[in-house]
Amino acid sequence: MMETTAFFNAKAQGGGVSLFLDINPKNDTIKEFFYEETGFSRYSIELDELKMICLGKSLTDALLIKRSDLQFVTKTKSGQEPMAALGLTLLKSAIADYVGIGRFYKEHSDMVCLCFSVTKKDIVEHVLADKDFELKTLIQKTMASSACGSCRPAIESIIIETRNQHGLIKGMDHSKSRLDANGKWIKVANMYPGPLLIKIEELKNTWMKREGIVDQYQIEFLNIEGLHLTVKINPSSEKTDAALTSALSDYLKSELGILFFLHSTL
Repeated sequence: MMETTAFFNAKAQGGGVSLFLDINPKNDTIKEFFYEETGFSRYSIELDELKMICLGKSLTDALLIKRSDLQFVTKTKSGQEPMAALGLTLLKSAIADYVGIGRFYKEHSDMVCLCFSVTKKDIVEHVLADKDFELKTLIQKTMASSACGSCRPAIESIIIETRNQHGLIKGMDHSKSRLDANGKWIKVANMYPGPLLIKIEELKNTWMKREGIVDQYQIEFLNIEGLHLTVKINPSSEKTDAALTSALSDYLKSELGILFFLHSTL
């Protein structure tokens, strides 16, 4: 049947599926809807249903088809409902290929994973809801990057960038003391907690080299809550910890102009 694809004037690929549309140029209606899948056929039911719905429709009406109009949407590998139906995504992409992205597909600029219609906004919202959010979590929820994989570096960059911008330090707990009355992250030294902790870590290393104690002690920041820093010192004793935290606090104040309260784990 593929020899007839020469007559298809719109196409899209993603998620292991190639979609072809034959669009009547006289009235911009969909005359034919054809698809091919590579490997195991996962999306055939979803695509067959979409074919029945959009055949004969104008491009404008086809673009108005919503996920809620479909009886069947292929679930993710974890059994969850995906954020977008692959068939609908490919349909929009194919129409965009025919008429030009700028006319019908303006949201394309924010789209990170074309295969599964996952936007930068979607990723940012997931990260803000879960500081430990990772690429594998996104794949479980949306299947993003699990098809062609070309969007994976961009997605990983967005996750890291969002976490840093909002002080979401992976593996650390965040208390409400780090939020203002409006629920916004509190900035200290005009930095969110994540970048601030990185800056403090750099200053600590500089201070330890200056004092010549790099080979004597290990000082590790475990957490930051506002102006309070939890510090782990090794080797540790009550007298040593008090002296080191006091001296380091003074140094941070001289460099940043802020008095931090250092608490050892002893």
